[in-house]
Parts: sequence; structure tokens; C-alpha cells
Amino acid sequence: MRALILAVVFVVTLVLTAVAAFVLVMVLAGPHGGLLPRAFEPIVFIVGWVAVLAIPTATTVWAWRRMGNRNPAES
Repeated sequence: MRALILAVVFVVTLVLTAVAAFVLVMVLAGPHGGLLPRAFEPIVFIVGWVAVLAIPTATTVWAWRRMGNRNPAES
């Protein structure tokens, strides 16, 4: 049950982060396309992917720690 809850937390957070990143990129790419120097493009690309993967992972770890180590026999 715990793994299912954590999987749902990860997937939901991943979807929300991906949608937010997509909207941000589309807004910035529209009127401001081409303003980013070419030297910064790989850095921005890597930081974007790290954010899309790190935010759901951090949220899942937070949820895991929040659940605690409950023993089902004690309930």
C-alpha cells in the first residue's frame, strides 16, 4: 500500500512539474525566443531536466518520511 501511495505521489508531482515547465518554456520561448546566448542553452536544458526529475523525487521522499515507520501489527 505504501509503495502505491508513493508511486501516485511521484506521478502526480511529475505531471504537475512537467506541465509547469512546459508552460514556462512556451511563455518564454514565444516573445523572447532567441534571446538566450547559445553558450547557456545546454546549461538551461540540464537544469530544466534536473528540476523536472528532482522535484517529484524530493516530494516522494518527503511523503515517505511523513508516513513514518508504522508497524501494521500495532494498529
